[in-house]
Amino acid sequence: MRTVWVSFDTVGRDCLHAAPGVGAEVVGVVTLPGPIDPNRSGQCSFDEVAARLDAVLVETRDVNDLETLNAIRKLEPELIFVVGWSQLVHDPFIALAREGVFGMHPTLLPRHRGRAPIPWAILTGLARTGVTLFEILDASPDSGAIVGQVTLDVAPDETATTLFARIAEAHVALTRELVPQLVARTAPRIPQDPSRASSWPRRVPADGIIDWETRASYLYDWVRAQTRPYPGAFSFLGDEKVIVWAARPVELGQPAPAGTIVEVGPEGPVVACGEGGLVLEEIQTTGELVVGARLG
Repeated sequence: MRTVWVSFDTVGRDCLHAAPGVGAEVVGVVTLPGPIDPNRSGQCSFDEVAARLDAVLVETRDVNDLETLNAIRKLEPELIFVVGWSQLVHDPFIALAREGVFGMHPTLLPRHRGRAPIPWAILTGLARTGVTLFEILDASPDSGAIVGQVTLDVAPDETATTLFARIAEAHVALTRELVPQLVARTAPRIPQDPSRASSWPRRVPADGIIDWETRASYLYDWVRAQTRPYPGAFSFLGDEKVIVWAARPVELGQPAPAGTIVEVGPEGPVVACGEGGLVLEEIQTTGELVVGARLG
């Protein structure tokens, strides 16, 4: 089937690489204009893959504007996939594909619709999450009929880095499994039960600030949930920003005010928390962290 692919990130590009081998005739790729924004997690270029597929490359910041809609309409798509795109699509966009518009969401819908699903999965302590391929029927987020799902266990020491990688692999697995069914018109459509739905709110980089009055056990989760490819948990030493990419909780020999660097050992600085301490195993800063200094 004539297929248009909408994405700006590495997960969407991985799926796009897989789709032609299982029946999708990719005639167009819609993505953000360059250059790559270093502050946008996962953004990548689609020039090479579009050229390899001999697909028309459409660059836009708004998939719903008239110019973009007209460019896609000229491609006469039967299927459209929106995988790795932060903007909701509206009815005129959805009407462009005769066989439907489909998206993927890295949770087990109808639970956990919305934004930042990988950080939230760790922050909320989920034991299981997954990826859902679903039909986009209107502009409400992640609410359309489910075509298929993959379930993933979340390890107790899972980081955003490791979970992101496994989620990406699950996206590709669903692409390989379900695109042939969509092309053959045999794919299921299972309506979501709205009474079982829940949503997560959007997160922005500023939400990663560390409150040192928190228990060290939770700050361990806080750091794991926001490490690469996300902007990272952070604090300040004076006016200098300190990004914490990896940390682990420890017991303190003696209590100290929260945010105080109580020692600097071979594994990194140890910071007193509201309860216990946190070893900062990997940090990003231009200055030196010294014993007795205060973070906050």
